[in-house]
Amino acid sequence: MKRRFVLIASCAFVLASIPILTFGQTDVEARAAEMSKALVNGHRAWRAKLSSAGVSIQAKEVDRQGSVVKYLLTVSGLPADGLYRVMSWPVGQEKPATIMEGVSIGKDGTLICAGRTAEQCGEPSKKADPIDFGFEPAKGEPYRLAVLSGEHRAAIVIVPDPISAEDKGCRLGVERLLPGFELAYFTGDGFPPKSEATFDSESYGEKHTIRAKADTEGHFDFAMLPGVLGHQKGTTTVKGVGMKCSPSLQFNWGR
Repeated sequence: MKRRFVLIASCAFVLASIPILTFGQTDVEARAAEMSKALVNGHRAWRAKLSSAGVSIQAKEVDRQGSVVKYLLTVSGLPADGLYRVMSWPVGQEKPATIMEGVSIGKDGTLICAGRTAEQCGEPSKKADPIDFGFEPAKGEPYRLAVLSGEHRAAIVIVPDPISAEDKGCRLGVERLLPGFELAYFTGDGFPPKSEATFDSESYGEKHTIRAKADTEGHFDFAMLPGVLGHQKGTTTVKGVGMKCSPSLQFNWGR
């Protein structure tokens, strides 16, 4: 029987370097945009910089029933004879927190509760249990997990219910970095290297142009505070324009 750990998003509203796009902003919104840079940069670092050199981690979906999705985590490049703790940084939580300790790495790299010593998670009377991590995601909600022991680290971002679009080999995706999608983080892949990607954003009839510069691998990212003055919730559409590939998507924001 697998050991299960279910994560449910926190409802705390927290506003904690890339540009944050705001439209028709007030002074309060401008300050919120400045504070949001730290949150965006932390999210980027978790995905791209937190893992140790030569270390990788993969998530394998093993079950999806109703609103709950479950994954096994497999790592490579970490010492197999150590004990690890697992940290999580839920959307809406100010800081990462430890959620499990005494985690071992199985022969195939899967995280397990071996239960053979007092320091290991699990029960001695049972065989080593793979740990399945369960999520109850909102659309576009990222789950940030890290496996750590001293200087050894492996970090991953899992989006069980992604919001993305593809067109002619180009992909555009968006993730919610606050519980009500008050802060939206976009990534693009497969675009011509070093090209400028152009998008039209619209919500409640307000239209704005967004430009992002792709790197040498055709990747870019940007963030947006999508709220519209006078509205507590709404839908934003972002559509590629004037390009050979023009993916478009939409997402709902607000409470």
